[in-house]
Amino acid sequence: MAKRIGYKVYVDTTVRFSSDGEIRPLSIVWEDGRRYEITRVKDCVPGASRRAGGAGLVYTCIVDGKEVHLYFEDCPGGAKWFLESKA
Repeated sequence: MAKRIGYKVYVDTTVRFSSDGEIRPLSIVWEDGRRYEITRVKDCVPGASRRAGGAGLVYTCIVDGKEVHLYFEDCPGGAKWFLESKA
């Protein structure tokens, strides 16, 4: 289940790891429990969240026809996926 911390919304993420090391997110679960399929990953680059803080890989994804940035943050205690909250 997702957990809100500041402007980060940590989300459960279903991911495929390929044999050549590629990481591709397939779906996310928003904080209210709704699951969203990621229909396309347009880009993956190192970057940081300006609104919420945190750095890692930024996946530009298409979810429900909208472009969203999904962040993969590798930190002490484990890697986490988050989205920026609009609130």
